[in-house]
Amino acid sequence: MSALFKYENKFMYFILSRDESVNGAWLYCSGVSMPGFLPITRGRHGLASNPAMRGLQIADLHLRNELHNRGGHAASVKGNPCAPYAPKEGDWYRQLLLISDIDEQTVKEIVGRGPLELVRSIFQACMVPDEIPAEIAGNADEFEALLSGICEKYSGQKGWPVTASAKGFRK
Repeated sequence: MSALFKYENKFMYFILSRDESVNGAWLYCSGVSMPGFLPITRGRHGLASNPAMRGLQIADLHLRNELHNRGGHAASVKGNPCAPYAPKEGDWYRQLLLISDIDEQTVKEIVGRGPLELVRSIFQACMVPDEIPAEIAGNADEFEALLSGICEKYSGQKGWPVTASAKGFRK
């Protein structure tokens, strides 16, 4: 299997490849680096509600909705058929889908919106006012550089708890 679409940087990945086991179907793999967004997300969420994780879930729900609206279908995938494409190092939250009944150009277009939807969702949840230009989000390297700068800016803020779970659970 070779990737038809691959968007990857140190913060996220979105990969689309043909699935030879099902005629006319695509395997969709997405992931978000949990520590990558930590300077933005830390202290801004409760236990088990990380905005980076939730952001990927929301981006994938938008993908499923758009596929459905255009006559396509998406199904969850068991196992990890994306292992050959996905980053091997780090703490990643992953989503896997099997996409069918839709043409290649449409599915590439919909998957291509994932990076921007992911980051906008994270920023909204964390009340980050920074804007992400759509043209920068289209390039994985430029988007990584922009996100690195934003994370650097937020990593210096004082007064945030290290984790939300530190707020009173241990006394």
